[in-house]
Amino acid sequence: MKNLFNRLFTIISASAVLAGFAAQPAFAHGEKAQEPFLRMRTVQWIDVAVTKTNLAVNDETVITGKVHFMTNEHWPHSAAKPELAFLNVSAAGPVMVRKASFVNGVNMVNSAKFDLGADYAFEIRLKASWPGKWHVHPMINVKDAGPLVGPGTWVEVTGSHADFKDEMKTLTGETVNLETYGTENNVKWHVIWGLIAVAWLLWWLAKPLFHSRYAKVKAELGDTLITGGDRMVSAVVLVVALGLTYYGYSAAEARYPVTLPLQSATATIPHSPSLVEGVKLVLDRATYRVPGRAMEMDVSITNTSSKPFRVGEFNTAGVRFLNPEVGVMDELTKQYPSYLLAEKGLTVSDNTPIQPGETRKLHLVAQDAAWEVERLSSLIYDPDSRFGGVLYMYDTDGKRLITEVGGTLVPTFAGT
Repeated sequence: MKNLFNRLFTIISASAVLAGFAAQPAFAHGEKAQEPFLRMRTVQWIDVAVTKTNLAVNDETVITGKVHFMTNEHWPHSAAKPELAFLNVSAAGPVMVRKASFVNGVNMVNSAKFDLGADYAFEIRLKASWPGKWHVHPMINVKDAGPLVGPGTWVEVTGSHADFKDEMKTLTGETVNLETYGTENNVKWHVIWGLIAVAWLLWWLAKPLFHSRYAKVKAELGDTLITGGDRMVSAVVLVVALGLTYYGYSAAEARYPVTLPLQSATATIPHSPSLVEGVKLVLDRATYRVPGRAMEMDVSITNTSSKPFRVGEFNTAGVRFLNPEVGVMDELTKQYPSYLLAEKGLTVSDNTPIQPGETRKLHLVAQDAAWEVERLSSLIYDPDSRFGGVLYMYDTDGKRLITEVGGTLVPTFAGT
């Protein structure tokens, strides 16, 4: 039997070692884990760009873009409205430090209310902290709805984390490194309180624990379990705890005479000029062809602008389906994450310009493997199988016009 246990132990140990050698880093895109209806019907991320994707530790980069909040018509009834939301960044842990963030020029230290149907320009300034290759996303945290994650970009950081500094100047003029500020004091107090806690536990664990105490309780001698020595030790611990608390408070007051509480007010953000203008759209029918990984839409589009335009792009959940006949591959689009860009993904039944005042029925096909890769096709299995997104139109001067599109999505299983 002893030899059997030794063999089992050897096998398990060897397996653990081999598993460690075989383990590979996991590169996952967190936004895929979100339900498709949340990604498609809440916010649409527009013109998202990262200024630098190759950094050294302590270098800074900026994420910019616009975010369009879908109107109440398309916003999911099961998701809380953005009455209180916060602009954030999603990454694989604290690998980047957010130095500042702005929405329409307003400092986003606090949360804010965002209006449905409105458009906002955002900016997030990040500083590289840990070396590695990181997937970084803009993100909006909505109270009671959770995170709404935007398109991610790979950012590669070189150097050593030991060189990282996050310096700032306090209101009293002192320059501190937030990466190490207060660490020594923090460790000291953790050790002090930890020693007291361990001593308190050892005092009671040194006594008989269960059987003898249970026997006394059954014999109605429970009052004898607490001795005079126990009461004395308890009183000493109480006095020491109160004394340390008072001392710590006094020392902090003397060392930091000027302190401000964390601010809990909400920010007020002015609206940007609306991106949705010059177009009226009515969705007649939408289907998702499962074998062909294609969404088809029959729409009626009315040109309410002053110049002719053509349909150039369909954008949903950060995935961009481009119409190659219109040619919208500008520099900003070329920098967009390739796994979210279907360069020939949108087919339009009629690519001739829609004249001002004209209403035209069009058949649109958004087809690409991204429907499956980004797990958006699982929308057809939801109890509320509805989609949302935005269509981009481009007029003869190259100006972009945007309109929302959304509605019920019916799956079909025939054809390719």
